[in-house]
Amino acid sequence: MLASCVQGRDLATIDADYAAAAMPEVEAPITGQVLPILEPHEPEPLLQGLNTEDIAISQAMAKRDYLRHWPVVAQRSRYVRHRLTESIRKLNAPLSLQTIPVVESGYNPYALSHAGAMGLWQLMPRTAHGLGIRPSHLRDGRRSVEQATEAAVRYLLDMHQRFNSWPLAIAAYHMGPYGLARRLKKTPWQPSDGLDALPAPAITRAYVKHVIGLAALLKMDNISFPEPYATAELQLNPPVDIAQLGLACGMEKNHIFFFNPGLNQAQYLTHAVTIHVPADRLASINQQLELLGPLYVQISVQEGDSLWRIAHQHRISVKHLKKLNPAAENILHPGQKLTVPANRLARASANPNPLLSHGRRIRYKVRSGDSLWSIAQRFGTSAGAIARSNQLSQTALIRPGDTLWVLARIQPS
Repeated sequence: MLASCVQGRDLATIDADYAAAAMPEVEAPITGQVLPILEPHEPEPLLQGLNTEDIAISQAMAKRDYLRHWPVVAQRSRYVRHRLTESIRKLNAPLSLQTIPVVESGYNPYALSHAGAMGLWQLMPRTAHGLGIRPSHLRDGRRSVEQATEAAVRYLLDMHQRFNSWPLAIAAYHMGPYGLARRLKKTPWQPSDGLDALPAPAITRAYVKHVIGLAALLKMDNISFPEPYATAELQLNPPVDIAQLGLACGMEKNHIFFFNPGLNQAQYLTHAVTIHVPADRLASINQQLELLGPLYVQISVQEGDSLWRIAHQHRISVKHLKKLNPAAENILHPGQKLTVPANRLARASANPNPLLSHGRRIRYKVRSGDSLWSIAQRFGTSAGAIARSNQLSQTALIRPGDTLWVLARIQPS
């Protein structure tokens, strides 16, 4: 399912904007004492059927690989865990699945792997498409907290139903169900056999141990997530500058995009957009919206005006203009009144989400079935751009194992 994920050594890497932002200090206790093993009367779904030695080894591995990075993970998690855990609860899934984004992305919703996996759950484009996530120029569901979480957790629940084991479901999430099923057909496995006997590649066994270990550490309170920021949903009508709205309400620069990683744009000029804001700032933000002035004004139709011409002048679509003026006929008359966006922002070009990596140079290893076009789709660039970066023609033959430089763009081009 996933081509790669963020391993422990990479968790300290943060986008420049993340690092520069003023984040509050958090408490994330990780103790140094010998770790107790879970008692039978304290069931944790991810650990059921595993022996105490497996749990102890997994705890030690997770502690070794994530201890030094936990403050970074904890800080990032505050912006997204409120909605992430709500999505998990809504699906009646084990809450301990919240440890998977630690292993996958270090709780960075903007994480982009060298293979093109993206978001908290590191979904690949084809996998996301199969799970019902359809990106657009307005937002990318792989970075959306709710959409990606619901898709990933539904997938995990399907894997659990198929394999009747959480360690196997987690392994299937990492390596794919078909490869795992083939291995299990040759070498059946039960949790009592031990994680070292899991018929999967070594990297997948390590992945499962990391997730299991983190779940055990959380269960025993050896590590803990800080209290996440509670958020409230807010629908904004265009035109709106989300970055400026955040600053007007006293938020730190770009913090509003920590809460809304799914957004592709910082400005929504012709489309309504729903965002999430800190619940304790909702009243202030609504007040700011009122103080920003009217969103729409009326204009008088001039001689020679048409719906297309007026829509073009105000940088909106004819469809949107008709929606603002449902009674308007296709033929306009001089002196007729029409409602149009009031803000000059409506005549501008939308700026991108400032936290997106728009020029990350990646060394990509070609895999079976790849083409310049499919690689370009994965990284939001073009086949021509990849060809130019590698001094190739667009019709050049590429083979598995070849390496290419790709200027990755998270926002679809």
